[in-house]
Amino acid sequence: MTGGQLASNILIIAIVFYFAAFFVAAEFALVQTRKSALESALEEGKGNKRKLTIALKMVQNLNEYLSTTQVGVTLAGIILGWIGEATIEAMIVDVLQIAPLGTTAMHAVGAVLGILLLTYLEVVITEIVPKNLSIEMPMKMMMLVVTPLHYFHILFYPFVQLLNISAAGIIRLFGLTPATESNDVLTQAEILRLSRNAVTGGKLDKNDLIYMQRAFDFNDKIAKDIMVDRTSLDVVDITDSVKTVVNNYLREGFSRFPVVANNDKDRILGYVYIYDLIRQAQVDDSILVSKLLRTIITVPEVTPIQGLLQQMIQKQTPIVVVLDEYGGTSGIVTDKDIYEELFGVVKDEIDNVSSEYIIKTEDGGFKISGKTTLYDFERFFKVRNKSFDESESVTIAGYLLENYKVKRNDIITIDQLDLKITEFNRNYIDWLEVKHHPENKSEKSSEE
Repeated sequence: MTGGQLASNILIIAIVFYFAAFFVAAEFALVQTRKSALESALEEGKGNKRKLTIALKMVQNLNEYLSTTQVGVTLAGIILGWIGEATIEAMIVDVLQIAPLGTTAMHAVGAVLGILLLTYLEVVITEIVPKNLSIEMPMKMMMLVVTPLHYFHILFYPFVQLLNISAAGIIRLFGLTPATESNDVLTQAEILRLSRNAVTGGKLDKNDLIYMQRAFDFNDKIAKDIMVDRTSLDVVDITDSVKTVVNNYLREGFSRFPVVANNDKDRILGYVYIYDLIRQAQVDDSILVSKLLRTIITVPEVTPIQGLLQQMIQKQTPIVVVLDEYGGTSGIVTDKDIYEELFGVVKDEIDNVSSEYIIKTEDGGFKISGKTTLYDFERFFKVRNKSFDESESVTIAGYLLENYKVKRNDIITIDQLDLKITEFNRNYIDWLEVKHHPENKSEKSSEE
């Protein structure tokens, strides 16, 4: 091989290496670039609109453009195998001239080393490097390759179409359906799996994944799954007075009560709202709740939650009755029940005190924070202590420090409860242990 021919072959190899790397980079950029990312860039006006539009078209017709990259990679491989091996072998043989080897041996060694060196360069330069670049920054690589790939696609289009038709025909011979862009649609499980990987990689907030999971679960549930069962319903009778229901509210704490006829939960006539009752009580609390009755809607147990929410919005009602297959009352669903399916348990004023401050222990007692307010303490343990009302302190820790000389492990009895100081730091009570006083507990057992 003459010097001029060797130089021209090296130049051809370098050009083919470049094109091979380009087609591999284009292939992985097409696969890695998300359609949603291109659509978002177009909507926000980020980047070159023409390039983004062409890139979006490519991603939407992925099989067609991947075939173009495969044609380019294959042609580059053929040219490298045809010219590259002989050229590198000739270069190695020239180097081996200084070695004490025969002509046949030199050509044999040159052929082996040539194949190894060419394979190494081809894999590293035209495969691994462009692949990693496209995976690491798919959008940037897509914007770099989109225009040349567009023109290569136009140039190779007839050949690409012939290849695609031929491949589809062979696939159908095996009784299979050729892949289309619709095959790229992800299932819920795949979306969640990808989202978990995104959380692990720091690309997605953990709370976003939680809400996504709840949204999928939300669509799979029906009214029966989230309703308050009829056995747990607190109802009022249509013949009850406003005064009676207000007293019921003060005792139970519910802001809405289903109203029934003849105390029959299968005959729910509507519901009353505490705001209406309190306002009426200021005028005349002796009238019947029938005068303040609000309309309530009914739905079957199998109603999807999403459809149930739409009905509640359209009817502007925060409570619905869930009917069983026989038309009887199965339970009720409130707007709060639906919100908690998406956002988790949201405690309101009638719920127990937050578990952040009062924690049940394995021995049946409770570990409570010194920051727990006196009102929450009374409400949780269902006690009423007059000295709490007279105290200037707001928290249980403040009350104990105000009225007792306490230290760690001291036990103070308040009504039927024993309060043990478990964590006492810098003259402040951090945590207490609360148990029922043994005497009161035994008295209660004997009464039962």
